[in-house]
Amino acid sequence: MNDTIEGVVLQSLRYGDTSLIVRVFTRNFGLKSYMVKGAFNRNAKNRAALFQSLNLIEYVEAGRPNKSTLGYMKDVHLSTVYQNIPATMNKRAILMFVSELLSKTITEQEQNVALYDFIVQSLKWLDLVECDYANFPLFFTLELTRHLGFYPKANHETGFCFDMMEGSFARDYPLHPYYFDAESATLLAQFLGAGINESCRQPLRVSQRRDLLDGLIVFMRLHAPVMKDFHSHEVLKSVLE
Repeated sequence: MNDTIEGVVLQSLRYGDTSLIVRVFTRNFGLKSYMVKGAFNRNAKNRAALFQSLNLIEYVEAGRPNKSTLGYMKDVHLSTVYQNIPATMNKRAILMFVSELLSKTITEQEQNVALYDFIVQSLKWLDLVECDYANFPLFFTLELTRHLGFYPKANHETGFCFDMMEGSFARDYPLHPYYFDAESATLLAQFLGAGINESCRQPLRVSQRRDLLDGLIVFMRLHAPVMKDFHSHEVLKSVLE
């Protein structure tokens, strides 16, 4: 009997006229890649719409793909159908941001159940929440650093800055330019250890929210070099209000 695999689509790239190459982050097997033949055919069982970025899917694996070969999928269906994200422009912009963030940072094939569950639970929360989600990109980016192994140290004190290179708060400003000043560091400290609801209810001015996100992207780039060509946070200017 074939086992059903749970996954979140990270990326799908058109291959030829009718096919797709799909990267899926799975709950039990980590990152996997597949060839989906005929996805753009009118009568295809596995249609291209199933593989939009960050769709939550279930499927059965056909064959035994390894690091050098692409696998195939069958019996693909959505495990969760988003109710509000497709119809909400701001949420779609956030989804684009999250999609690029994950595509840039999830590069290893190892299983990471905690990371998978965090992604899925966060996406479901974003889909269903009706308001107070402008801080979601801040919460998600910061929590992702925890799963990637460079979450900031919770050693903040009044007047401290945040040294991005060291990943910790400090009394003295560093000689390099990668830091949050004392005001931004205080705001950052308020997010540390906070859950999604608490984080998204933190009162921030538009300028504060944008500065924090820009800073967190710099922090990610310093510790995850694959982030150097990251751009989608710029589309969030209309969301971070």
